[in-house]
This record gives sequence, C-alpha cells and structure tokens, in this order.
Amino acid sequence: MKKILIFLYIMLFSHTTFALELNHIKEYKIKKKYISQTPQIMQFFSFLCPYCYELEKTYNISNLIRKKINKNINIKTYHVNFLGGDLGKILTKIWIISEQMGVEDKIIMPIFKGIQETRTISDIHDIKNIFLKKTGISIHQYNQFWNSFFIKILIQKNNYDIKKVKLDYVPAMLINGKYTIKYSTLEMLFKNNFSSKYIALIKFLLLKNHKN
Repeated sequence: MKKILIFLYIMLFSHTTFALELNHIKEYKIKKKYISQTPQIMQFFSFLCPYCYELEKTYNISNLIRKKINKNINIKTYHVNFLGGDLGKILTKIWIISEQMGVEDKIIMPIFKGIQETRTISDIHDIKNIFLKKTGISIHQYNQFWNSFFIKILIQKNNYDIKKVKLDYVPAMLINGKYTIKYSTLEMLFKNNFSSKYIALIKFLLLKNHKN
C-alpha cells in the first residue's frame, strides 16, 4: 500500500510539473550554455531603456521581486553600460553607489523620469543634483562614494558579470544561470495580471535545475 501511494505521488508530481512546464514554456528561453557561479536571480536594466522604464513605472518590478521572492534567494540588479556611451557608464556608477548607500528606491524613478519623460537629465551634473535632492545625502558623503576605490571595483565586477552572461539587450533577467524571461511575451499574454504571473514564473524557474 505504501509503495502504491509513493508511486501515485510521483505520478501526480510529474504531471503537475509537466503541466506547469507547458503553461510557462512560451514565457522563457533556455540559454545554450549554463552560466555558473552567478546569483540565482540576475536582473538587467538601463535608465536609457524606454521599455525598462515602462515596466518599472507600470509594475514596480524591482520592489515586486524583493517583496514576493524568498529572502534567502540571491538577487542582484545590474545597470548595463552598452546604451548611451559615457552617460550609460555614469548611470551604472550612480546605480552602484545608490545600492551601496541603500537609496536605490529613492532614485530609480526620478532618474528614469528625468531621462525618459521630462528630459531634465542629460549629464553628470543633472544626475548628481537629482541624487542629492531625492536622497538628502550630503555632498561630502556623495563625493566620498563617487571617488571611492571600492566603487571602482564594484563597477568592474558589474561589467564582468554582464560580459560573462553575454548580454546585449535590456530588460533582461537570468535565473539559475540558465533561464531568461521573455518580458514582452509575458506582458502580451497577461497584461491584466502581469505581476502575479511574473512572480509565479520566477518561482517556477528557480525550482528548475539548470541541467533540466
């Protein structure tokens, strides 16, 4: 009897997993090569990307992930350099500084809006002004971080990780070093309940082994 129950459980689990697979198969891609030694969730964006802005403005996805995904999951958000030349590099630096100071939630939408909507941000001085205004951080503390050697190391690490993943587009998310989310497909299929489907897909992919 016990063996029968175990068998039935295995069959039910397999059927459920297969059903989930069919349910989500259009919403993600599998990379040809597994990327080892990476955070479980790698999220990539650029302040210069209009679609990144639309996703953040509409769904607040950066906070959504941290609120809905298990705290033990290693999540890292990367700002890419390959859009905008020197401005893109400055924005990467300011993003890393904001993470280190714990103020990324205060600056993400103001910088997005200043670049994508009001066009009030176009150079390093505009970025600095909006950062100081929105965070309340002193100019002295800001300059300390801006000139920090540690920040330079983090920028190098940021760029190395992006190169390692061989990423050339945003928005993007890599899960378990193997699976990337199709944002446009997910939004097209589930426009009215994107947030819940998005989190469900992330949780589903976190459970998948990279060898599957």
